[in-house]
Amino acid sequence: MKTIKIYALIGILMMGCNTSQEPENVFNFSIESKEITSITISKFDFEQEKMKEWKTANDLTVQTSWEVSEPFLEPGLYGIKLGSGNGIQIAVEQAGIINVKLDDDIKVESEIASVLNFGKDIEVLNQQFFAGMIAEFDEAMADKDMERLAELEKEKDAALLKFIVALEGAVRDLGPTAKAYDAMTYLDLYKNNAFFKEMLGKYEANHPNTAMTLSLKKKITKADELAVGGKLSDFKMKTRQNADISLSDYRGSYLLVDFWASWCRPCRVENPKLMQILEEDENMEFQIIGVSIDEDMAAWEKAIEKDGIKWPQILDTDHTLYKQYMLSSLPANFLLDKEGTIIAKNITALELKEKLESFN
Repeated sequence: MKTIKIYALIGILMMGCNTSQEPENVFNFSIESKEITSITISKFDFEQEKMKEWKTANDLTVQTSWEVSEPFLEPGLYGIKLGSGNGIQIAVEQAGIINVKLDDDIKVESEIASVLNFGKDIEVLNQQFFAGMIAEFDEAMADKDMERLAELEKEKDAALLKFIVALEGAVRDLGPTAKAYDAMTYLDLYKNNAFFKEMLGKYEANHPNTAMTLSLKKKITKADELAVGGKLSDFKMKTRQNADISLSDYRGSYLLVDFWASWCRPCRVENPKLMQILEEDENMEFQIIGVSIDEDMAAWEKAIEKDGIKWPQILDTDHTLYKQYMLSSLPANFLLDKEGTIIAKNITALELKEKLESFN
């Protein structure tokens, strides 16, 4: 059996006692396998919010050593990918040494870096708060048992509040770190807005003027611009029927911009209720635009037919609008007034009905 071992060393090199010298990180790889021919290290660009290729070594052979270095200026996120496709992402919090070992599993041995795996924490919390509820939702929807669906929705809302508290607590425990920055991408800038601002205060106190802190501040500022009273930037997209559609087409009507997906059960529960509200609007003063982030077009089409959706649909597979409006979870929606101003966000069908009735 062939053994693959990779050692990543991030060290600090101090030049004498001259305090003007910058500390330096050294990435040092030692590879033992004929199957590994290349390695790519990516570094997260906080300004552009994405990983960018940083250093690459190709045509590697057994026992080849490779060293790259850069000054350690602030915490960061890195990706290490092998030519075989196997890889890992880590958060580096300070200068020091990191040992990354790859056999059957990838292991990180370091006091100053850790693996980015917050998705697993979320899976644990999902099981803790929602175990069994999904199957019950599916059964009630199949039976069209609206009474049971209403009961389950109340149970879901109560569980969701506890889930969010636990989720924020898990991120809070990480402190103002690069790992916490990554974990916050799983939270919603709108639904968890107060928590984001709480964390920003900690980042500004511990890492002032770093790219990481400035990026977080920029995201919060942009999200605040899309708060109630603000306006969504217009767009021009194609509908399911290949027709052009934009927000400005709906001036003069109340408009719900509804983000969903075929795999989002809470979204699917709301669809029939939204259809009922739309059908009851005799004066045609209320409209809906659906924006799905499905990647499977067949699943999207099937969900539309099954849920009886009649309003225009946009397939946002590459998440163009989803990212433009700073979203990070589903369901999500914006209710606009007749002038296009945001008057409510992330409201349920029941809340929507009550709000529309208050306008008459």
